[in-house]
Amino acid sequence: MAIKNVRIEDCADVQPGFSAKSAIVSEPDGSLQVITAQHITRGEVYRHKEDHALLIVPPKFYEKYLVTAGDLLFMSRGTSNYAVLIESVPDPTIAPLTFFIIRPKPNVLPEYLAWYLNQDMMKSKLNEIRSGAGTPMIPSKEFRELSIPLPPLATQKKIAELGRLQMRERQLLRQLADETDRLHQSIGRSLILNSNHQKG
Repeated sequence: MAIKNVRIEDCADVQPGFSAKSAIVSEPDGSLQVITAQHITRGEVYRHKEDHALLIVPPKFYEKYLVTAGDLLFMSRGTSNYAVLIESVPDPTIAPLTFFIIRPKPNVLPEYLAWYLNQDMMKSKLNEIRSGAGTPMIPSKEFRELSIPLPPLATQKKIAELGRLQMRERQLLRQLADETDRLHQSIGRSLILNSNHQKG
């Protein structure tokens, strides 16, 4: 089967997040989890953690902003636009207007769609449709109409697996760099302490 070029709206439902009237803060009677930009890390899947708890009283008609495992959140505001795959969230969870909530259809794997939306080819397309001087944003209509290549599901799975391995490699390299920094700092402190003891 040949690779087809399809619009994003042909393989996923795209819904802007909910618009909050003020800053989002935890409410004592809150029962609805909110994912914010501070909770996600570019290049990594999202897994809910206890310290991400941000509960609000459910607004009216919140159901259309619900986020579930297998959805994608796409950062639609600012000049750094990227997609994050949702692996686990409490029930119920919603996302704010900062994001597009993307729900893949059966003809596309969520992992593949997230991978492609983060590729350089996509960045150049996003640069062309981004608008707004104060706070740049990606218009949802133009985003839905962007074209992406859609290979067969078997090929999507292979690409998604390569993307997962690349992501894991980045994480390990980051951890290695952090550990190396900590080791160097520890050695430096030890040398200073030993030098002071010798002087004393």
